Amino acid sequence: MFIDLTHEISSQMPFYPGTPAPSIRKFCTIEDSGYTELEISINTHTGTHIDAPAHIITNGLMLNQYEIGQFTGKAICIDCTSVNEIGVEEVSRAVEPNSSIEFVLLKTGWSQKWGESSYFEGFPVLTEAAARYIADKKIKVVCMDVISADNIADTHLPIHNILLGNGVMIAENLNIPENFPVESPFEIYLIPLKIKDSDGSPLRAFAKV
Repeated sequence: MFIDLTHEISSQMPFYPGTPAPSIRKFCTIEDSGYTELEISINTHTGTHIDAPAHIITNGLMLNQYEIGQFTGKAICIDCTSVNEIGVEEVSRAVEPNSSIEFVLLKTGWSQKWGESSYFEGFPVLTEAAARYIADKKIKVVCMDVISADNIADTHLPIHNILLGNGVMIAENLNIPENFPVESPFEIYLIPLKIKDSDGSPLRAFAKV
């Protein structure tokens, strides 16, 4: 069974404070032009998206420098709905018994707040120790259902720097269903646009469980 983990792109979708608002408009219509097209303006880190190291790290790898195989593999979902911060204990409990895990999915419950002002407030993030643990395990991508890997107030972005600085990509704003299975391995697919010199990209993210 396939499960879509992607929020729909629209002009009304949430976006990170201080970045440009997304815009979608009808460029032409069948009635006027014989065909219809949409014009889309969206930041590379708006909506369900992935961060490459180049997003934060000077001379870091750009997204288009990765082989396509880096965006799919075996994943584990960790239930983080009952914690205020995601520590080594929560992460290791799921990762240690599954040594072949390449992707970690952090389910906080924030998907259900999408479109509300509370989506930007109080979401749990990894501790620095947990981020280092993940980096040491050579995880390809950490995926989460929140607006950022760091608290919005943390403008120095410690978690981004630890993960991206160690080559671990970050996928944010995933749409994780409440009943998504936890601590059971599955296949994940994070399909970015192939953008030249890209620091990130919107994703079509989905799982095969």
